[in-house]
Amino acid sequence: MNALEEIKGVIPSLNKDQIEAITTTDGPVLIIAGPGTGKTLTLVARTLYLLVSRKAQPEEIMLTTFTEKAAYELRDRVSQLARKINYQGQVHLLKMGTIHSLCNEYIMKFLSYTILQKGYTVLDELTQVFFVYENFDEIITPRDGKFLGKWSNKWNAIKEIIPYLNKITEEIIDISQLENSGDEFLGVLSACYKAYCKKLFESNRVDFSHLQKIFYELLNNNEIYQKIKSKIRYIMVDEYQDTNYIQEQIILKLATPENNVCVVGDEDQSLYRFRGATVRNILEFPKHFNNCKQIKLTVNYRSHKKIIERYNKFITSINWDGFRYPKEIKPDSNAIFPEYPAVFCIWGKDEEDEAKRVVQLIKFLKSEKIIEDWSDVAILLKSVKPEHSSHYIQTLKENNIPYFSPRAKVYFENIEVKLLLACYSIIFGFYGDILKNSSIREYIEEAIKLLGEVISSTLKDYIKRKVQQIEKLKEDSLDLTILDYFYQLLAYQPFSSFLNDKNKAYNLSIFSKLISVFQYYYNISVVTSKNKEFIKYHLFGSFFNFLIQAGIDEYEDPYNPIPKGFVQIMTIHQAKGLEFPVVIVGSLHKRFAVQKQVDRDLLPFSKRGTFETERQMTEFDRLRHYYVAFSRAQKLLVLTTPEKPQDWFSPIWEELGQYPYVEKETLKAQKFNSKPQFIPKKSYSLSQINVYQTCPQQYLFYKEYDFQPSRSAQVLFGSLVHHTIEDIHRAVLDKKDFTTSDIENWLEQNYKALLLSGLRPISQTQKEVALKQVINYFKQNQDILERISETEVDVSVEKEDYIITGKIDLLTSKDGKFEILDFKTPPKQENNSELIDRYFKQLCLYGYILKERYGKPVEKMYIYWTSEERRKDALMEMRYSEKDVEEAGRYFDEVVRKIKEENFKISQLPDTEKVCRECDFRFYCSQNGIIKFKTKELEEV
Repeated sequence: MNALEEIKGVIPSLNKDQIEAITTTDGPVLIIAGPGTGKTLTLVARTLYLLVSRKAQPEEIMLTTFTEKAAYELRDRVSQLARKINYQGQVHLLKMGTIHSLCNEYIMKFLSYTILQKGYTVLDELTQVFFVYENFDEIITPRDGKFLGKWSNKWNAIKEIIPYLNKITEEIIDISQLENSGDEFLGVLSACYKAYCKKLFESNRVDFSHLQKIFYELLNNNEIYQKIKSKIRYIMVDEYQDTNYIQEQIILKLATPENNVCVVGDEDQSLYRFRGATVRNILEFPKHFNNCKQIKLTVNYRSHKKIIERYNKFITSINWDGFRYPKEIKPDSNAIFPEYPAVFCIWGKDEEDEAKRVVQLIKFLKSEKIIEDWSDVAILLKSVKPEHSSHYIQTLKENNIPYFSPRAKVYFENIEVKLLLACYSIIFGFYGDILKNSSIREYIEEAIKLLGEVISSTLKDYIKRKVQQIEKLKEDSLDLTILDYFYQLLAYQPFSSFLNDKNKAYNLSIFSKLISVFQYYYNISVVTSKNKEFIKYHLFGSFFNFLIQAGIDEYEDPYNPIPKGFVQIMTIHQAKGLEFPVVIVGSLHKRFAVQKQVDRDLLPFSKRGTFETERQMTEFDRLRHYYVAFSRAQKLLVLTTPEKPQDWFSPIWEELGQYPYVEKETLKAQKFNSKPQFIPKKSYSLSQINVYQTCPQQYLFYKEYDFQPSRSAQVLFGSLVHHTIEDIHRAVLDKKDFTTSDIENWLEQNYKALLLSGLRPISQTQKEVALKQVINYFKQNQDILERISETEVDVSVEKEDYIITGKIDLLTSKDGKFEILDFKTPPKQENNSELIDRYFKQLCLYGYILKERYGKPVEKMYIYWTSEERRKDALMEMRYSEKDVEEAGRYFDEVVRKIKEENFKISQLPDTEKVCRECDFRFYCSQNGIIKFKTKELEEV
């Protein structure tokens, strides 16, 4: 049986276009995949075809996706299909992820060839804003009384300048061209960009744009390029219509010279111009090659034929002037489409009336059992900020219909967040007359009033003590970080009760991250007499002032973004790649604006120049935007508005029936069965499993809820030793000559990088101990260094319902057999301790993975205790058998089962001195009777 027959044996529904896309593997391939045409299935089957036909090993295939969720889904679906056809290869070795994650992975591997140091921080959208704010005076210059001559408000200047900074990087624009352009704004902008990059790399930080540029520069180093390229034979890129210029260049470079590159996408669904993406990449892809094969997937398996007819008419209603591949989406010819009103509209007298009609429809669908669950309905809007979504949300609330809209930017409206901010504002003195001219005055006063209604006597006493502490602080410092106050507050009601509510706990976790960001970006370690006023004015006057006004998102589960039991309210961007039985599309009367200024200013200096005209940008983007919205609907598409829709909706709006005057009887006869949402397997690292075994509550708070730790000095010491030993191993692998003087320099560089990453400093004595441990290892283990095979080896095992991951510190090879070394910096443990048993099981798992991956046995496994001066004391040898591997497997299965069942109760009290003393939740656990741990510190809380 050949590869295609094997795949068709488990996916018999493949159509001829899908089969062509799956089997056309060599040379450049462009797959235009319309909505609902089985794009994910085709990508999964194409990957398996490459493997089963033996064209490539898993590690020779790179597959990039737009989001982490899409990467998880592809990974799991490939794995499921591989099991069905009994493919025995190691599918988990596929190079799969977002372009950003793959760039990051290679940068870490070849870090010494880049401008970055170990422990570098990747800025997300929020932290990039605060980075520019932190370095505002050095990056952004005033001109004519305005910042860059354009913006009078500081925060507005930051918001506007960041797209320029990102665009310059992503378009690989030569700064000297901006300097010499003769345009005053562009000249100042070039100076801003230089200053921004200088500060970025001085602080060992990198934004998403530079992450890609640094990887692109690695690819232009021929030595590195050969090392990377030698292990990649086939490349597949999903959502190619939403890539930018530098991503295109990365893909084309990685594909050279064989050009076994397949890009998949749909120019009609290009949404991300505002983030620097360009539809140009997919439209011009064939022009890069002489022999590009183009395949179109046009059979839609998702939507009712009436929905398809409507959105086909909509997308073809203008002259695309060559900026679109000609195509028509067709319904599945084998499907049966019942007769009922599948597309209709709601036209309210105003927003309140419109929302009432929308909710009446949703209630009708649920009460008549046309839909099974509230989550079968999605309301899609251009934005879900309150001014766009509040009338729907309010009416859903009034009708007791649960809804889910985590991106409505209403995080600060949650009671637990308001109460925390009230406590902080009182503790640091940001209330009363100080609020007079504050733009968040109303918010803070309302929060304090709310606190007064619920505060307990113990919480009141605590706040009073903390206020007095700060007021009395005339010199020196308190041994308290700003985040320490947060963890102390959690010990008191109502905050301790909030930790028992999952949604509130996640919101509290977000708050811990925000405080951590503030400490990090304003370089504040502890509260001192010198910085207490600075904290008061900047924590509230700048930091929370900006966040409250801009709004931030609430928690979303990346593994389950569409929770059951809730009507979904989301942006059209959020809905990309999703589908729902019922889709209600709003915002039809809103003006559709397209960000053009950045392109207008910068594209003339890019490698390719401008593309569409500005008129075309607006006309094309608004149709693409709503085409995506309309094509999410499976059974029912509803267009809703409180006033006349924009004229360009006429092709889909005209002649639509209006609810509630549509044919309800035929609609009542329908039963819309939603497809079960694909929830990817969750990954658990071995370090996470160790945390659970040490203390299930620590696992719940730090790993499940992802609270940000306040104290990290111990983490810094261990990381410092590990990172510097890794530098030694990298240098040996790269065949570089080095001395103990180089090792000292590496340790110092690593120390600075770890401090920049936000970890707390250690004493000079501890630094000297760390250096001594590293030098001891280097001097006493030359024989080990001569046998190094790999360092920092990522490993994983895929189980039936979860994935376990780990990292091997050092892999050596001797006589065709492997040896594993795992480095530990704490004091050496007794050989028969529970901790050693856990380490042994971990090493057993590593041994099993290596044998499966390389077909070579692992002869010896060692723990290397760096705190021991003599090698014979440092090396702890462990031997294992197949029986040990099986036992380790059962052990990990059992731990993960408990985690998945949310069994976080403490059955055996941890060692309070070793485990609880450094844990931020010691206050909470002690005050709430979980542990018995009393110290002077706790009594003073």
